[in-house]
Amino acid sequence: NFGDVHSKEQNILTTYENDIHDLWKEVYRLDENPGFTYDPSRNICAKITSESQKSRRLDRYLIHTLYNLSYSIENLSMIAIDTIPIDNNQQINLSDHYALDLIINFRARSISHRSALVILPTIDTWPIIDSFCGYYDSSINYWGSHINLLWPFYNLTDCQDDHEEILLKLRLLLCQYSLFSIKINEIDSFIENNVSFLKCDEQSTNRVKELRERIAQIFPQCLKNNRNTYYPHMTVAQFDSHEEFNQAKPSLVLNESFKFPVQYLYILQRPHDNDTTPFHIAHQIPIGHILQSINYKQLNSVHIKLQEFFQVMNLYETNQSYKRKQKKFEQLSTCFQQIFNEDTLHCFTHSFLPYGSFRIGINGQDVDTIFLLNEIESMNNETTFDETLRQLKHDPNALNKYIVNILETQINENFKDEIIYCMKIEALFPIISILFTDQTKVEIFVQIELNHEHKVENDSHLSRSIHGVHDMERLLVHVRSPPIFQHLLTYIRTWAQHNGLYGQVYGYLSGYAWAILCAHICHQYLSSIKSLLSIEEFSIDEFFSLVKHFFATFAQFNWSTDEFSLYPKSHDRISSSEKLLVYQRGSMRILSPSPPFHNAARSTKKSTRDLIIQGFQRVVRLLDSIETITTEDKLNGLKEIIKFNKTFPNEKMKSIVQFTISSENTNELDSWIGWIKSRLSFFFSDCEETCHYTFQSQNAIEYQSNKNEARYAIAFHVQPTILQQCQQFTICLQKLSVQLNSFSNRTQSMKFDLKIMSIDNWKLEQMKHSDR
Repeated sequence: NFGDVHSKEQNILTTYENDIHDLWKEVYRLDENPGFTYDPSRNICAKITSESQKSRRLDRYLIHTLYNLSYSIENLSMIAIDTIPIDNNQQINLSDHYALDLIINFRARSISHRSALVILPTIDTWPIIDSFCGYYDSSINYWGSHINLLWPFYNLTDCQDDHEEILLKLRLLLCQYSLFSIKINEIDSFIENNVSFLKCDEQSTNRVKELRERIAQIFPQCLKNNRNTYYPHMTVAQFDSHEEFNQAKPSLVLNESFKFPVQYLYILQRPHDNDTTPFHIAHQIPIGHILQSINYKQLNSVHIKLQEFFQVMNLYETNQSYKRKQKKFEQLSTCFQQIFNEDTLHCFTHSFLPYGSFRIGINGQDVDTIFLLNEIESMNNETTFDETLRQLKHDPNALNKYIVNILETQINENFKDEIIYCMKIEALFPIISILFTDQTKVEIFVQIELNHEHKVENDSHLSRSIHGVHDMERLLVHVRSPPIFQHLLTYIRTWAQHNGLYGQVYGYLSGYAWAILCAHICHQYLSSIKSLLSIEEFSIDEFFSLVKHFFATFAQFNWSTDEFSLYPKSHDRISSSEKLLVYQRGSMRILSPSPPFHNAARSTKKSTRDLIIQGFQRVVRLLDSIETITTEDKLNGLKEIIKFNKTFPNEKMKSIVQFTISSENTNELDSWIGWIKSRLSFFFSDCEETCHYTFQSQNAIEYQSNKNEARYAIAFHVQPTILQQCQQFTICLQKLSVQLNSFSNRTQSMKFDLKIMSIDNWKLEQMKHSDR
């Protein structure tokens, strides 16, 4: 090939980017490791032969993908970069080009009649369906009642490539669809095959056909040998002869229509070497960009007894709270659509997407969202709005500021009577924070993508993943059954919060880091899902087993030396500079499954890591000390674990540094606290690295009764006098003060005071404040 600078070749590769992969770009980020194989700045031979002296990536590995073949890159590196000696003690390179060394593994990916992508009717409809299937259709024992979308389908072998190229693609497509229902209104027949089936009404048929057509576009190979017209149906009877068919037909009458919701698609599989084994559910893939919130008496969820436990322990989000969040998200989406639309923009598109807890249907403090602006190639004329954005695009900071100001203005105009505040938060990336009068809090992360083809949520070949969205979607396709994952994550997060081990800004694990750990446990230890009944009968005993595996696994993990990854081999593809960054940031290393595999535990320190490990070990000791034989024993064990409460400060701590934060109004106070929280990680690092102190940080800032003041405490393992006399610690406090003073939005009323005190004096002061 002719390399990156050859425009004709680049245009061809761009046109066929989904079919032809540039392997260097898959392994490395070009801004960090450009892969210059012709490099006059380093290569003596290239310096001699080059006229322009420009470094170029002239040598590449390109691979044309095949539907029945997947690959994984074990190693890709540049070789022959050393020089050799020549006359007069001089050195020269072997060639004016460096060579590329590739180790790649190929695996056949088969499309099999032992795998199918289907819609399953909900359990409450089974009695109606079984009244026909149980008598007439012998295949029901192997298949269960279903509507085929694609059959045959890919035979999945539980590898990362299947997750990326099949499951993630499918999930990102389904994110664009809203939930729908299928109505069955009669029994019809395929006379030529002696088959009777439950027939969908016209609206349901059209909806399923449209969905199937979109899925077929991303998996066209599954239709390669399919010459029949697709007609969605649910087989209830298949007869050996036309006579049997005619004899049974009068009794195959549906007396009353019925409906069932479609919240998931399912991949059914059976072993290759066993025709007697029924199909099982290999994966349960949700529909819609927001998962249904888990709640009491929910369909397609866990056993009612387990739901009752969650209800009694107050682990579910209230329906009112979830509805408020959903309403705010929809209102904001409409608000932004008013100004960012096809009439105002031809060269840009926008998306407003949820991420975090709200996206996966579990109770979270805030509604985390992302506003994504994409530049696209367009044949239409530029609008005035397009022109303004394109003028600003050469100054990313100015463009970010412009977009944030537009959003902020739009929010204030549309919700002026419904919000307490709407403000920009100074952070690494632009964030808008909104507090509504009903106390719903929404944070909007702003991401702008320039000079790329139109990117939408279902594009799995994004050069940069959509912030927070693709991270979570990779977890959902990894866990096999989202409802079980939702329950495990809710339980573990609550335990972490109760034990003061939750919160990235305080040096502990973020919600996403806890989600990665829970996803691993679900993937590793969930038993085979035989049918929908296995999910709806997922019992207290089975849930207890997952919880026990969680604490046993991570109590034994060597957090001080090892990194944790859902796909261990993917870490081998990280560049050495990225690996160094992973190890420099965070005392625990929990790698995101999304490129470039950032450390989701990057804010942890040695002190907080040890506290987290001790929390895991404390639960293991508890479970070893109690009876866990009967279901009642296990239920009591789950209650004991969740009742664990943090001890702050713990028995090893001897002093407290207390911050008092105040301002003249709530709006200013929240802004001031947000900035202080963003500086804590630097202070923690200084305390450990400069002073070699062990500390315990609170995982919440406590608002005082007057609402204009808040307090925060950090405990240390040394006496107060040592802190007061330590010159290095004084320098750490001075550095913190300088960072706080750098807050550009700070007003005169924003105060910050600190006090060093003994544990006893701090507890006494806490009691005085609680009595007020």
